[in-house]
Amino acid sequence: MKRVNVGFIGYGNMAKAIAASFSSCGKTDGIRAYDVSSSAPDGNAEMCASASELVSRSDVVFLSVKPQSAADALSGLDFSGKIVVSIMAGTNIAKLRSLCKGAEKIVRVMPNLCARVGKSVNAYCPVGLDEEETKLAEDLLSCFGLAEKFDESYFDVITGLTGSSPAYTFRYARALTECGVRNGMTFEQARDMSLYCVSACMDMLSSASSLDEMQTMINNVCSKGGTTIEGIYALDKGNFDELVISAVNAAISRSRELSSGK
Repeated sequence: MKRVNVGFIGYGNMAKAIAASFSSCGKTDGIRAYDVSSSAPDGNAEMCASASELVSRSDVVFLSVKPQSAADALSGLDFSGKIVVSIMAGTNIAKLRSLCKGAEKIVRVMPNLCARVGKSVNAYCPVGLDEEETKLAEDLLSCFGLAEKFDESYFDVITGLTGSSPAYTFRYARALTECGVRNGMTFEQARDMSLYCVSACMDMLSSASSLDEMQTMINNVCSKGGTTIEGIYALDKGNFDELVISAVNAAISRSRELSSGK
């Protein structure tokens, strides 16, 4: 992988998580950032005095400002010759072109909060990059998780499916933990048992090649007349599957609204 200088315009929690991964993977020549907040520095990135300095000293520029602040943050900057990587939610490539003067090489990315532990799901769509530059972008995204290339038309779905779903997964794990606490366990005991079990289940599911195989794994845990099937009956009574699907669809719908400027 070609080593490049990477910069962040906007250095909040997500950008800091990504920068920490870059620092650990050692695949960059330099990591720099610009942010209007005096509390932004964290030691993983050299802070620049201005956004224009940041752009001039970077080969790859990550746009990690809030979408509603982008016009002001990017005004007057020239991105000619730079690879621009946007992690701004609901901001399509056409909008990025209008915001970034001179930008011909753009990568739209939808990461998620799991970047904090180097396991983000990073859907990306490159435009204007050659094969080598696309590989470079993929290698950088792989430093903090899974990098998968998609057509931009999928991005609203991906926003709901992997951008928002960590919150739903966290909530499920929290509910498991709370049940353990309610039944006499310490928080630490309930948390550790629940999270280890969830993690192991995800490992098992990774081998499934269809929805039917996933269902078979569910069935294998459910002995007739046993304990697990009673829990499944309770989930079915609450329409569990459709609730999860409706939650993701609600996030997808909101992403489409944001993409259209609503």
